[in-house]
Amino acid sequence: MADSFLDSTASSPGSIRAIDGHSVHRITSGQVVIDLQTAVKELVENSLDARATNIEVRFLNYGLKSIEVIDNGCGIAPKDYDSVALKHHTSKLAAFEDLSTVLTFGFRGEALSSLCALSDGVTLTTATANEAPMGTILEMDRTANLGIPIPRSQDRYRGTTVAVSSLFKPLPVRRKELERNAKREFGKALNLLYAYALVPCATENRGVRLAVSNQLEGGRKTIQLKTDGSPSIKASVTALWGSKGLDNVVDLDLSFDVLTEKTVLRRLDQESASVTTVKVRGLISKFAVGAGRTGSDRQFFYINGRPCNLGKIQKAFNEVYRSFNVGQYAFIIADFILPTHACDVNVSPDKRTILLHSEQNLIQALKVYTSFGSGFYFVSLDV
Repeated sequence: MADSFLDSTASSPGSIRAIDGHSVHRITSGQVVIDLQTAVKELVENSLDARATNIEVRFLNYGLKSIEVIDNGCGIAPKDYDSVALKHHTSKLAAFEDLSTVLTFGFRGEALSSLCALSDGVTLTTATANEAPMGTILEMDRTANLGIPIPRSQDRYRGTTVAVSSLFKPLPVRRKELERNAKREFGKALNLLYAYALVPCATENRGVRLAVSNQLEGGRKTIQLKTDGSPSIKASVTALWGSKGLDNVVDLDLSFDVLTEKTVLRRLDQESASVTTVKVRGLISKFAVGAGRTGSDRQFFYINGRPCNLGKIQKAFNEVYRSFNVGQYAFIIADFILPTHACDVNVSPDKRTILLHSEQNLIQALKVYTSFGSGFYFVSLDV
């Protein structure tokens, strides 16, 4: 009877069976590239890691038709063609332990593979310094396998162009949602690109020129943002919002010590507390009435130059600022510089959520400051 029962249910709709490899790839890829801004972010980070000094992002019809990222980075070597878009392949890591010291933007080895699974097609045109002016076209299928490389003449010295067509086309529900909210999703992607224009493009590779455009089908191309590649955050602010963008804004330059929290000590199996020095660099509105903004739309946070979501720290900044300037929000560009062992960037697939060890102690130290006159000074305390 037992054998009969097993046989009778083996092919039933509720039985457990393996998912085919193609479906697995699409499911897991959806955890890495979850929306339009994530797709663009991954490509821009690849360009920055390739030591590009000029990056152009082109949206066609708000990204519905295609996304194209063009850079003048180091290009892709022929020996890497076969593995360039395979899952779990990266030049950034050799072992799991490397995650604790990684300083590059991308390191999962998932982005291009995921874009292949979640789009109608991915095409790379690339050339290294040794190959230029001859380049190669690499066309990837949805399983991230490479077709036959096609040689072609390059119109620039070196670099890589990645073109992604019809994002989320293999996923009808997600594609329909993207089409329904195309302008909103494009706005979110553009806001994230502002974050990259402000700090990474001012500090990486001795300055990076970033240009972003959108072209409607049958319409003309419009420039959405453009920086000149100056290695200066203030120059980036001026390029994005004009000279008035720096009105009532002063340098943010902090340095304070943070005592390791007891919960972290227990997790690390340590008895004595250690001290971590944290530096914060950037810009902030003056702590004076009328010097702020009506909204929090210009608040950007970074960990070691990586744009990220720091909700508790953003809340702390706003609480303190509004205690001096009721009804307004500060313009904030805050890059927290701390040792890699004091944070974990490998928390979420898109690496936008970063775990800060001893976060509460860090926030307490950050909150302790006072203001004088039209400027301000932070007075930090060890906590």
